[in-house]
Amino acid sequence: MKKIILLCLLTTGFVQATDGVFAINDVCAVFGCFPGDTAGYPVTITNAGSYQLTGTIVSASTTDDVIQINANNVTLDLNGFSIIGPRACSGFNDTLVCSEGAMTADGITTNAVERFNLVVKNGIVKGFDLGVNLRGRNLSVNHVTAEENSFGITLNGTGLISDCITNRNSSVGISGALSTILISNSMAMGNRSGPVFSAGAVCSNVLFNLNGNSTNFCAKYTNGSICEGLVACP
Repeated sequence: MKKIILLCLLTTGFVQATDGVFAINDVCAVFGCFPGDTAGYPVTITNAGSYQLTGTIVSASTTDDVIQINANNVTLDLNGFSIIGPRACSGFNDTLVCSEGAMTADGITTNAVERFNLVVKNGIVKGFDLGVNLRGRNLSVNHVTAEENSFGITLNGTGLISDCITNRNSSVGISGALSTILISNSMAMGNRSGPVFSAGAVCSNVLFNLNGNSTNFCAKYTNGSICEGLVACP
């Protein structure tokens, strides 16, 4: 009986990490990780609920996203693991050079569609076009490191970026055109074009490396590096 159950799990991929939390890993991605997800990448979330990585995912594709969130009211816990794509970078700030310049694959994305009440947390997204790319309202990204992407963390809409690190991305660390974003307790270091570009960001206790730029970033700094208090970004 145990052998039959195990075979069913391996062939369907429908395995829950814990009660009520659906698992995502490179094994179940082959078959489809849960109802609504088809075989292969991207792993597609089509229902509200809680989802959790149970291992690091490494993708070699320059065109296929790894996780697409196609539902509202979703929490995606990276659970301390990483989602790693094929882009690799060397250098820092102006000397930063990255491979796979034409890639279109994102690590985590809403696929340019507005979603509501999304949380992405607790892990690393590295080596993609856009590391974390969410559109909608009430978006939250916390305790995420986004590095060696083109754009590290992109929120288009309203949301919170907290306790995050964006490091050595080939464009900017944090972006969100026409967005209202609170950025708190975060760092943006070594990104080639600068730390932040957003039309409506407000910064609180954020350490930025300016890379010699003085425009399109938070307007008030202490010693040229710390965004102090609640400071509106242009």
